[in-house]
Order: sequence, then structure tokens, then C-alpha cells
Amino acid sequence: MGTSRRHKSSSAPERMRAHVRHLSHGSNMDRTVFFSDAVFAIAMTLLVLEVKLPDMNSSTTAEQLQDALLEHTGAFIAFILSFMLVGRLWLNHHRKFVAIKSYDARLQGINLTTLFFVAFLPVPTSLLFQGNGESPWPPVLYALTIAGSFICLSWLWAHAHRGKLMHEWVDPLLYRMILHGTDPVVAVFLLSIPVAFLSPVWAMYSWILIWPVSMFYGKWRQGRMLPEQRGVREDESKSAAEGP
Repeated sequence: MGTSRRHKSSSAPERMRAHVRHLSHGSNMDRTVFFSDAVFAIAMTLLVLEVKLPDMNSSTTAEQLQDALLEHTGAFIAFILSFMLVGRLWLNHHRKFVAIKSYDARLQGINLTTLFFVAFLPVPTSLLFQGNGESPWPPVLYALTIAGSFICLSWLWAHAHRGKLMHEWVDPLLYRMILHGTDPVVAVFLLSIPVAFLSPVWAMYSWILIWPVSMFYGKWRQGRMLPEQRGVREDESKSAAEGP
């Protein structure tokens, strides 16, 4: 009788750990994906709310309207830039979760950290073009927010790979390609931070480099991966020729 009691008491912590694991691990990704999509949608909506249209009435002339719109050019540019970057973040997030088949507590925590940066982005966007262009902090805050969001996405991808949370069709080549796909965006924004303390305006202009740097980096990586792909195909051909 004493032995059975000891057995029950020793197995209770094990059962508890198993129950906790069931709560923090799973394969149903719907709630995680739906919640993430909602945060992206709200962030995009808040971005457009920062675009303030000029006050107009029946006596407003065409020249006055033109001048008023020109005064708001900065806000329009900030909205377009942030919308495109949030769109790119969402595309990357969506594609990663196509490959991720299950979750654990750490993956959910990293995902929430990513969504923090996404939800916060309207704040530095509103500051970006409201200042006089002399303070470095609006572009610094903006660059840190964008870089942080993309770094968290790469962190999420790396953790999913290490934790074996991905589908089997994600091979090493695909994993590395996606892991480093947004490196140019992170590099451009992080390098713009010291530039902002010298010239905030030039720091913002430097963000235009995202597109040419991304194109050059993509072609460079594709050139490096071609030999690896050929090697993989040759190994597969040899294995097929040798047979079981």
C-alpha cells in the first residue's frame, strides 16, 4: 500500500509536466496565424489614419489645395514607405507559417515580440515627418523598429528549424535561403542609425538603398546557391542509380 502511494506521488509531477506540455505545444496554428494577421491589419489601418488631409471649403482655390497637399508630402511618403515595409513583413510572416506545422511556447513568444514591433510602427511613422528634420531620434526609432521586426522574424524561423517545428519538405537550402532573405533590409536600417546622428535627412534618404541592395544581394546569393543545388541533384542521382 505504501509502495502504491509513493508511485502515485512520484507520477503526479510527471503527469503535470505532460499536461503543461500539451498546453504549450500543438499543431493547430489557426489561432496564431489569425491573431497575427489581425495585428498586421490594424497596424496598416493606423498608418493611414496618420495621413491628415488639408482643410478645404468651397472657397479653396486650386493653388491653395496644391500648396496644402505639398505640405503633407512627408506624411504621404511616410505612409507609403511604412505600408510597403509592413506588407513585406506580412508576406515574410505568411510564408514562414506555411512552412511551420506546429508551435511551442518559445515560438509563440517570439511571434508576439515580432507583432510588438509591427503594432508599434505607426508611432515612429507619425514622428518621422512631423519634426523639423534636425532631430536624429525619429529616424533612429523608425530604423530600430523595422530592423527589430525583421530580426525577430529570422529568429522565429531559426527557432522553428531547431525545434523541428517545420514540415519535412523544408530542406537545408530552402531554410538558409529564407533565413538570410531579409538581411539587406536589416543592414540598411541599422547602418542608417549612425548616419542619423550626422544628418537625419540623409539617414532617411539612405533607406532607398533597400531595393537595389536587395536585388544585388538576391542575385549574389542565387549565384552561390547554384553549385549547392547541383551538388544536391548529383547526390540524389547517385543514390537513385545505386539503388536500395
